[in-house]
Amino acid sequence: MRIGWLRQVRYLPICFLLFCFPPSTGAADLAAGDPLRGQSLFAGATPLAQGGAPCLACHGIAGRGMGMAGSASFGPDLTTIFDDYGAEGIAAMLDDLAFPSMEPIYATRPLTVEEQADMGAYLAKTAGEAQLPAGNRMAGHVAIGLAVITALLVMFGRGRLHGVRRPLVLGLGTGQGERR
Repeated sequence: MRIGWLRQVRYLPICFLLFCFPPSTGAADLAAGDPLRGQSLFAGATPLAQGGAPCLACHGIAGRGMGMAGSASFGPDLTTIFDDYGAEGIAAMLDDLAFPSMEPIYATRPLTVEEQADMGAYLAKTAGEAQLPAGNRMAGHVAIGLAVITALLVMFGRGRLHGVRRPLVLGLGTGQGERR
């Protein structure tokens, strides 16, 4: 009987610490969120519950394949946001959205707790993914463009001067061509 009571008492300090210092909701919310739904909310494929604008309207994640909007958008690129602020920082930002340019949009249309968790989970997931090599992708596009232009020049320019060149070439063989 005495041993059972001692086993119960050893959990008392843990319960006391959890009561006095509850765990932060930021990291727990990110772990509970659905990253696929967060990506859909971020891109605007799934509308926000309160009717706010999707994040991709102003922000991009260019290094993670979220389109070219990241380089020409109103807000900063969010490619490295999770690496910069961590789970708690992102949870606080998604809870507040207290940036001057975002206040008019989200003051009356705040994100729900579920939307915050889902978008936070998506941003956390993108931090673990490999970044797309933008330089290699651009080099590939340039190489394909040059190949297409060269093919068009060969195809359309092949017989362009045929009527002018033939008499000159034939004239050189007979000695009647013009020499300079």
